[in-house]
Amino acid sequence: MKKFIAKIACFCAVFIGTSCFSAEISTEKAEDIPTVKATFLLEHEGFLIWYAEKQGWNKKLGFNLELSLNKYNGLAILNQYRNETNAWDICCTGFVPFIMSGKDVNVEVIAVANNESAANSVVVHSDSDILKVKGYNKYFPEVYGSPETIKGKTFAVKGLSSGVFTLARWLDIFGLELSDIKLVNLTHSDIIDDLKKNQYSGAALWSPNLNDAIAMGYKEVVTAEQLGEALPCTIKVDEKFGNSNPELVAKFLAMYFKAVQVQVDNIESLVDEYQKFYKQYIGMEYSKAECLEDLKKHRVTPLNEQLELFKHNGNRRSWIQNLERDLTSNTLLMLKSMDSKDIQISNRIKSQKYINNTYIEMTKKYFDELNSL
Repeated sequence: MKKFIAKIACFCAVFIGTSCFSAEISTEKAEDIPTVKATFLLEHEGFLIWYAEKQGWNKKLGFNLELSLNKYNGLAILNQYRNETNAWDICCTGFVPFIMSGKDVNVEVIAVANNESAANSVVVHSDSDILKVKGYNKYFPEVYGSPETIKGKTFAVKGLSSGVFTLARWLDIFGLELSDIKLVNLTHSDIIDDLKKNQYSGAALWSPNLNDAIAMGYKEVVTAEQLGEALPCTIKVDEKFGNSNPELVAKFLAMYFKAVQVQVDNIESLVDEYQKFYKQYIGMEYSKAECLEDLKKHRVTPLNEQLELFKHNGNRRSWIQNLERDLTSNTLLMLKSMDSKDIQISNRIKSQKYINNTYIEMTKKYFDELNSL
């Protein structure tokens, strides 16, 4: 796991109905070209696919994109699929909801969107006694807290998510579990509005909510990155759609990786568009400095490196399979004490056959085509 994280240090990370925003698409001659329906979270990876569509890269590859952006969490996206299997063809979620609630969701992992470990954090009030203790565990000298200052406190989370995993992992270094604190699930409401009421000791958040909480005066006590965790957000395809439209899936990945390459080559060029993205969809005006910092916190891995990470060496697991295996074990261990009706673990997780490198291997052809236009 550590070897993998070192290799990808630059790696790059409820309910529906009221949580989706539709990105605008051109309808000109839409009936003449195939359509991909994609649902991403309203955060960094959602921005990249939004930016890619804005550049018209899907049209250059000959397909229409119907994009929805979900503001809650990956669990909402999975529940949407359960309620309506044709709600989307391709989605992107973090690993926690997929591992903990992937039952009856017939999708395959086909690429890594980003690693959001630096953008996942536990925050507390600026006057919290948790901030009075730093380095209690000598292996994590920059992390705040102690068993005595944490036990019994109330923390808000957004359901089964990378945030609750970060919270559980933070507790673990103090020998604590989720059962040692009071956990409040705010998936159905606006978590920032709730935090303004000062009802909770803290919260486990990811950006952009994390940025909003910090702007309100909350302080970070730990990030997932400080705990040595990788938190990948992965792109997934509905199995039936993928089997019927392999080239269309590869074209979708090509436009996403084109946006990834822009971030790798010239991250500053994305700042203005990142500002527009959040202004358009959540009405927030973040400074250029805030946007640049948040972009940098979301590590991305370009296509040529991901091809290697997904590659099988004989009968050995690929890097991605090894990562997912470790993450699955860690997640089940960290969240074993969590009581939630949303926990529906799929038996497919054990086999890792849900990880498919077919599409990413087809992607280079269309990626090169985009770059030649």
